[in-house]
Amino acid sequence: MIFKPARRIYDWAAKKASSTRAPLWLGVVFLLELVLFIPFDALLMLFCMENPQRRYLYAFVASVASVITGVIGYLVGDLLWDTVGPFITSHLISQQFFDKLVNHYTHYQHWAVFFGSLLPVPFKAVTISAGFCQLNLTSFALFVFFARSLRFFFIAEVMNRWGAKLKPFIDRNFNRIVLAIGAKVAIAFTFFWVIGQ
Repeated sequence: MIFKPARRIYDWAAKKASSTRAPLWLGVVFLLELVLFIPFDALLMLFCMENPQRRYLYAFVASVASVITGVIGYLVGDLLWDTVGPFITSHLISQQFFDKLVNHYTHYQHWAVFFGSLLPVPFKAVTISAGFCQLNLTSFALFVFFARSLRFFFIAEVMNRWGAKLKPFIDRNFNRIVLAIGAKVAIAFTFFWVIGQ
């Protein structure tokens, strides 16, 4: 079930990557990062492979869209904590563990946001938890932008150099990539649930 919608989006993006409005379509896709579980890096790779001379534009658009998505996730975490927070601290993690997490997140907030946005961890968790912890929104947005720009411009350059060799691998193993993302989310959730008990 998870593969069909993700595959449709991937195939749709492959067609849009060659259109004159490719930057707009890429931005729209990355704005959905908060609600979709698909390999967004693979979509950026597609656009960069299809039109290598615009790879830096695509990386910039993806970075800006990620910041917008991140701010939305932050606001969701900030505004909904009073509603969902009691459930989380009653059923998923202990209040004591959550307090420790908030203290660590607040103390290392810039690095936590930077590495959380740079590395392949669930971006939704980074943004929503930052809102839960009420980090400084301006600093949060800046560090998300720095990290995502570093990640996406790196991908753009990699695709410029080796994209022709990587595309068959991505096309052939797309379902496995989606499965790996699902496993990553499940492992992260299980880890925090176990620690919180």
